Amino acid sequence: MALATAAAGSGKLLNRLRLKQFELIKGVSEGLSFRQLADRMALSQPAISKMAREMEDTLGAAVFERHRDGVSLTAFGQSLVHDARLIVNKLARLESELAELRRSPIRTLRAGAPSYTGMSLLSRPVALIAARHQQAHVEIIDGIANRLFDMLMAGELDFVIGSLPSRNLSDEEAALLHVEVLYPDEVRFIAHRDMGLAGRPVALEELLPHSWVMPSKDSLVRSALRAALLKKKLPVPPATVESSPPFIGAVVAEQPGFIGLLRSDSAAYLAQRLNLSLLEVRPRIPLPPVAIFRLRDADPSALAVELFGLVRESVETLFGE
Repeated sequence: MALATAAAGSGKLLNRLRLKQFELIKGVSEGLSFRQLADRMALSQPAISKMAREMEDTLGAAVFERHRDGVSLTAFGQSLVHDARLIVNKLARLESELAELRRSPIRTLRAGAPSYTGMSLLSRPVALIAARHQQAHVEIIDGIANRLFDMLMAGELDFVIGSLPSRNLSDEEAALLHVEVLYPDEVRFIAHRDMGLAGRPVALEELLPHSWVMPSKDSLVRSALRAALLKKKLPVPPATVESSPPFIGAVVAEQPGFIGLLRSDSAAYLAQRLNLSLLEVRPRIPLPPVAIFRLRDADPSALAVELFGLVRESVETLFGE
C-alpha cells in the first residue's frame, strides 16, 4: 500500500500525521470540497488548506489537486483512500465501543453474512453465544457479498462469512485478507420427497420439465446454473417463483412438482428441517468456497474466536462430516 511505502521511507509519520488529515482524504474521495470539510470538521477553510499542505510535506508527495472548481485527489492520494477510510471508520467505531465497554465488559461483535449463510450457519452459534454471554451483543449484517466486503475493508465489520464477491478483488485487497475456507460450495437442488428423484444420480436435463423456484436473476447460484445449461446447449428454464432461500424451501415442501435451486448450505439446512430430498444432480455445478474472511492486521476478539469454533461445528453438523 502507498501509506506503507511512505512509512518505510520516513520515520516522521507516526509523530506528524493526524487523524483529521485522514478525514480530509476520505472526505475528498467522497466528493466534498475543502469548504464543505471545514464546515463538517468545525474548522476554518485556511486551517483545512494548511492541514492538507502539512500532510503533503510529511508524505513527500502531492495528495490533493487544487483547481478552480474545488479539489480532487492525485493518483498518490487515490492510493491512500483505503487506508484513510479504514483508519477513520475504525476510530469512529472504537469511540462507540468504548461507550459500550463502560457499560459492559464484552464488546459488540459485528458480522456480515448473506441471508443463506446467516440462516444455515450462524443461527445456532449466535444463539449459543447469546446464552453463554448475556451481556454480549452480536449484530449480523445481511447483504450481498460486494457490499459486505466493502464494509469489511472499511473496518465496519469484524468478519464476513460467505463466498468471495462477484467483483474481482485487487491484489492489494486480497493481501489485506485472512481467509479460512469452511467448505467447497456448489449449486444444489431440492425437491419434494414424493417426486421420486432422490437416491440416484439425476441428469440436469431431467429436471427441465418441472417448475422452478429460484433466487434472483443476478444471484451467483442462478448465474452458475445458466452457464452450466448453456455449456450443455440446454434451454434455461424460467423461474415460476423467485424468492429468498427460506421461501424457496417452503414452496418446494408444499407440494410435488417444484425444483428448488440453492447454495449447498441452504439446501442441506432446509432439506433436514422440511423433510425434502437433496438431489444428486450431474454434472455438479461448483461455486466459490464459503469461508471466514477478516482483515489480516486485526486479531479477532475472544468472542469472535468462540463464534468461529461454533461455526465450524455447524458446518460439521450440516454436512455430516
